[in-house]
Amino acid sequence: MELSLSYMIVDDEELSRLAVEQEATKFNFLNNIGVFDNAQQALASISKKAPDILFSDIEMPGITGIEMMKQIIGQVPAPVFITSHPEYALQSFDLEIFDYLLKPINSERFSKCINRLEEFFVLHQKAMAIDNREEGNDYMIIKQGYDKFKVNFDEILYLEAMKDYTKICTAEKQNYLVLETLGGLLQQLPSDRFQRIHRSYIVNIGRITHFSTNKVWVGTHELPIGKSYRNLPSSWQ
Repeated sequence: MELSLSYMIVDDEELSRLAVEQEATKFNFLNNIGVFDNAQQALASISKKAPDILFSDIEMPGITGIEMMKQIIGQVPAPVFITSHPEYALQSFDLEIFDYLLKPINSERFSKCINRLEEFFVLHQKAMAIDNREEGNDYMIIKQGYDKFKVNFDEILYLEAMKDYTKICTAEKQNYLVLETLGGLLQQLPSDRFQRIHRSYIVNIGRITHFSTNKVWVGTHELPIGKSYRNLPSSWQ
């Protein structure tokens, strides 16, 4: 089934709205179903049209992007902030924001966001669950319907939070999306082999090829280290 995603734009600046529209036209699976210059009008349309993606500014007259997102938590699968204000990034995590982009929009960064969105929705259709009853010392069981997949811990490169789901990336280039939060999944992994390095990432310590103060490399994958986790690399030496 071919992927088709609907999106809305909410921004009080016309040039910003046009910039998002222009970038979005580069992806033929994205369908524009509404553009608004204020959050109040957008809220009325969101409840009727149920977009898959919502691109929103934060600082707007009347209802701000933050206030709007508080009202629609759980209604839009992938809300994305596009703003000139980096200081709201931490607060956005509590609002289940999928991504946080800074103005002016960078084409490469926007494409990265869309690629992540595409992967999320494709995997979402195949979302799996952890079968805790059959966990072993060296593997976990992931199930989808009646099918079960054995995933060895050694094969896991890293895990990435995707809202209420977690993406498990493996050395076999097979990704699994499981209906479990990153924090919940961390409790089911051996603590001597997996380490949380960011609000959005858990890494397999044995798969780390090198690291710096604020980044970790797992082969060709570059992952950020969150500020509150930057004392962790000393334990890997």
